[in-house]
Amino acid sequence: MSRLEKKRRPLGAEPGGPVFAAIDAGSHTIRLLVATLGENLEITPLKTERRITCLARGFREGRTLKEAGMSGSLAVFREYAAILEDYGAGPAACGATGVIRKAVNGKEFLERVHEETGIRARILSEEAEAILSTRGVLSVLPSREGAVLTFDLGGSSTEFTLVDTARDEPLWNTSVFIGAATVTERWLLDDPPGSPACAAAARDIREALAPALATVHELLREAPESRPFRVVGTAGTATTLAAMRLGMAEYRPFLVNGSALSTAWLDETIALLSRSTLEARRGIRGLEKGREDIILGGGMIVRAILEGLGLDGLTVVDGGLLEGLLIDEIESRCGLPHSLKTPLTWRRQGI
Repeated sequence: MSRLEKKRRPLGAEPGGPVFAAIDAGSHTIRLLVATLGENLEITPLKTERRITCLARGFREGRTLKEAGMSGSLAVFREYAAILEDYGAGPAACGATGVIRKAVNGKEFLERVHEETGIRARILSEEAEAILSTRGVLSVLPSREGAVLTFDLGGSSTEFTLVDTARDEPLWNTSVFIGAATVTERWLLDDPPGSPACAAAARDIREALAPALATVHELLREAPESRPFRVVGTAGTATTLAAMRLGMAEYRPFLVNGSALSTAWLDETIALLSRSTLEARRGIRGLEKGREDIILGGGMIVRAILEGLGLDGLTVVDGGLLEGLLIDEIESRCGLPHSLKTPLTWRRQGI
């Protein structure tokens, strides 16, 4: 039995209501959210953490998680277990995605996590990840009208969900096994990568995304022309690009929610990143430390999504899978219905 299981304080020990927690265990980053629920179904974040662990590094060799990435990730899980104990949170809703889902030793790794920390993670299916991510996106989106295509761009995969905000269930979702880390590891390792490598990466990205984007086009042809349509991006690449666009010295999620990125700005930024060394990228305001190597590959994926849909921009939000996991956990434990139109709301200054 872990220290967390032995010493957990009773649920609701924190003032203001019961305490819930969620962990998003991705291919590049592991994130934690601890929050309390008020009587008016308002969620107030108490603690947020994110650690870059590069779990996907070397994955293409044997489709296995490598020891260096697993050891670093286990250290983060131990840190998070202590935080959960400090806040008296109930069992965290922990979802594992990306390379953990694909790796032949993914389940073995999560067993080690549980044995050492008491945190029990479940491997999310591609469909479950896409829907949970969309629920998190919609929960923080300032305006919810018409058709919305959300994408959650992670280290090794990109989840797409198309929703009509007037309906309770998604219209369509899929996962494409291409992400910021996998593109980087395959094509963009030189420093700087150079034009031929960037061109090869762009072709690879377009080919991988083509079937999913073709399906979106087909589905949109069936929708009334009067209905507005927009693309909303979340997760590390999209939010980092937004922080760069806003020139953030300190990352502030509530400022990212609803921010816009144009294709013109993306083109300029991708061109700058493609000719910049890693050292030069570290000086770019808003570029998260530890993401300098993969931001170019991630930015190219975002640009290819817009190109494939014939759009000149997108909306970015900070909310995504982590928030979706927390919302789903609260609804389950409080007996609330699971729906895209959740009655739960975020305390504005908190999220």
